[in-house]
Amino acid sequence: MIGRNELCPCGSGKKYKKCCLQKNQLIEFTKNKTMYAKGLYKNLESKIIEYSNQEIFREDKEGCKKYFYISDVKDNKIDKLFKTYYLHDYTTQNKKVIANMYVEDNEPVLSKIQKNILLGMFNSYVSLFRVEEIKATKALVKDIFTNENISIEDIDLFKNLCVGECIIGRPIKIQDMNVFIDPSIKVCEKNVDIIVKNVNELYKTNNKNIIGNIKEFLMYNSEVIYNFAQQILINGESYIVKTQLLLDENKQEKDNDHDIYELLKGNMEEEYLQQGIDLWEEFLKVKKSITGSENGWAAAIEYYVKKDAGETITQVQISKKYEVSPRTLGKRYKELKTS
Repeated sequence: MIGRNELCPCGSGKKYKKCCLQKNQLIEFTKNKTMYAKGLYKNLESKIIEYSNQEIFREDKEGCKKYFYISDVKDNKIDKLFKTYYLHDYTTQNKKVIANMYVEDNEPVLSKIQKNILLGMFNSYVSLFRVEEIKATKALVKDIFTNENISIEDIDLFKNLCVGECIIGRPIKIQDMNVFIDPSIKVCEKNVDIIVKNVNELYKTNNKNIIGNIKEFLMYNSEVIYNFAQQILINGESYIVKTQLLLDENKQEKDNDHDIYELLKGNMEEEYLQQGIDLWEEFLKVKKSITGSENGWAAAIEYYVKKDAGETITQVQISKKYEVSPRTLGKRYKELKTS
């Protein structure tokens, strides 16, 4: 340990207390704060993992593995990405996300801190970030897709990064500080161009089904960025990633959407089902041209019927169930109301 009155090791010729002492103390404080925040997340994550290991989720987990992994290559970092995706992004057979179900089943015993962490996870998404600035206790990164700046206190992450370089990462706010919960993957500039172009094309092509901004698209389609992350981890930083195929409109409708009647039958409770079907049939009589996904319309129908019945229900709850954004549900709900 360097004494306060000793010469500062930086070579300035000043006493340590007059030079780098305060800065180093702040760095150490920030590191401890980051470790504490990550520890809170890891503790909560372990509880959600234990919850997800129930037998009722066995088929969901196997289905998620087949959907997520692009190779049989074993990689610890990819397994960590899978864990985040499975717990917080993947929609199970009962149309819910594991973390959401954990909250529903454990809400009475969750602490305020745990609820805030879960809220941070619900609002988080994986994206591509460019390093804008690196300081002693924090770095500034910019989301390349949304142009939002985020201050990251996870300073150890930036030891091997320079300003201008890009990474794939997933920031989350914990205890008033932002940290990356996934392993961060460095991306070469050639791949940055490919990823940005491909994601923007996918966003435009799928915009009729996920009506909203690019941020919402990334939140509801995290597997797109995770796919690129896996390609780089498996093949190395210099590997040129392969683009992900765009779905044409007919295939998209067939694969991602179902007939509205089938959606309602599969999701609405028996007591509300006929009201939902009647509402849709009346709407079709006055609305000759229908645009948008069946999922969006089905979500709006269920929300309309339950709200009309006096149920306490939110657009977020229903939109998650039908895998659409709350904004999409809100737009379709307005159209139903004004018809």
